[in-house]
Amino acid sequence: MTIESYDWDCPPSYLQLNTGQVHIWRASLELSPSLLDNLEACLSEDEIDRANRFRFIKDRSHFVAARGCLRDILGYYLGISPKLVKFSYSQYGKPDLDGELNPGGIRFNISHSHSLGLFAFTRLNDIGIDIEYIRSGITDEGIARRFFSQNEVENLFSLPDSLRKDAFFNCWTRKEAYIKAHGEGLSLPLDHFDVTLTPGEPASIMNTRPDPDEAKQWTLHEINPGSGYVAAVAFRARKLQLKYWQWSKLVV
Repeated sequence: MTIESYDWDCPPSYLQLNTGQVHIWRASLELSPSLLDNLEACLSEDEIDRANRFRFIKDRSHFVAARGCLRDILGYYLGISPKLVKFSYSQYGKPDLDGELNPGGIRFNISHSHSLGLFAFTRLNDIGIDIEYIRSGITDEGIARRFFSQNEVENLFSLPDSLRKDAFFNCWTRKEAYIKAHGEGLSLPLDHFDVTLTPGEPASIMNTRPDPDEAKQWTLHEINPGSGYVAAVAFRARKLQLKYWQWSKLVV
């Protein structure tokens, strides 16, 4: 079994996020200076402050691009200027839409790595997304034992060397997506749940501890963002329709 193949379509002029759907957006973070300036003009003062803390220009640009894209997509759904989008933050730092702007209960999550960003949106359900650029040198046993459950470590190192790198990043992104959907940061212990990781095996949450019924509430889905990347989305629902969109300037 191979990862699902699908197109990243350009959105129509009017796009509705229906209950029962998950919309996944992909965006390049390598943008022209003019478009980057356009997006930066939509950011709030606290977002600009965060951007200015980055040491390297490329990291700053990618942060601005990701936050600007997020605002642009949310403005598109809400029918407002991206500048008017307001966020609130949980005690763990997870962003949400200001309640006055969000009568329809849009939930979202964002992740970016290297030069790509992914954005996940749904209504009323907890959701988390993670993307990682596949790189060498971090798949050793020490890192796996620190971040994976015992079952996951055993599964990882039972695989042949040829599959181990992809399996490592499968596990990493799936665990991150689930943790981000919960929105509790690392207060949710990493060894309290197990995910599938073998390449070609469907993504799923196999076990949750101490409550084994927790796993039944969640769907974990592998995403194919492009060559050299691994990604996953997790949401608290069993059957939602996934749709995939390629971002280009929508509102700004």
